[in-house]
Amino acid sequence: MNTAPSPASATGIPSVLPSAPVEYPCLPISSYNCSNLTGDQQDNDMKKLKPSTYKWRLVIAYDGTRFSGWQYQQSTPTVQCIVEEALTRITKLERKDLLLVGAGRTDAGVHAWGQVAHFITPFNYDSLEGVHKALNGLLPSDIRVREISSAVPEFHARFSVKSKIYHYKIYNDTIMDPFHRNYAHHSIYKLNVAAMRDAARHFVGKHDFSAFANTSRNDRVPNPVKNIFHFNVNEMGPLVQLEVEGSGFLFRQVRNMVFDSILLHL
Repeated sequence: MNTAPSPASATGIPSVLPSAPVEYPCLPISSYNCSNLTGDQQDNDMKKLKPSTYKWRLVIAYDGTRFSGWQYQQSTPTVQCIVEEALTRITKLERKDLLLVGAGRTDAGVHAWGQVAHFITPFNYDSLEGVHKALNGLLPSDIRVREISSAVPEFHARFSVKSKIYHYKIYNDTIMDPFHRNYAHHSIYKLNVAAMRDAARHFVGKHDFSAFANTSRNDRVPNPVKNIFHFNVNEMGPLVQLEVEGSGFLFRQVRNMVFDSILLHL
């Protein structure tokens, strides 16, 4: 019998799962035990990284319909919790050692096409193809890792952000299309799209957005001044899409900007 260790175990790197078929299915949401490590605790721990630590960048897409947002919750399933669970099974590391951090804390029911995140390991991977396939093999079908790559030590998913883009969709018709029910707000009242475009341009530029934030969650924000690069309003039949790009946003700032634009022009 050949007892020689595999190349992965010989170097101390956990072997990744085979690309197909995956040896064990993704756990149902109810079986995940989410950590209570907060985002702030993770950020503080990131400052204590050892020189031998390796950092990895993820780009994640997810349908947020059945999740309570990205970040940890004590008793409800979140995207961060489930991605981290898959990572623990692949890397054989504890949650507290992975320090998974996302670029933004999306709310319950919010979807993402390009949520950037990072995690760390004490070992290097020569190839990420197997890790990528294993992650998507373990994750439920409404979460997918689109990209995985190595990152420089200075990279931070939250603090290295240059801009963020949010899309809000409004289905403007008397009857809601059932195929849009999880992805668009329904407004039965005819919207004045031209007036909404005119209102949107006033948000562009660098402004103090304190009035558009939920103050109870922004008390610790040192600077409420944010730079909005563009705010576009596009009409595609009954679907009205608002796209906002900025350097950063206060808690629920974009949501309040969008709904103020709607309410002012019904």
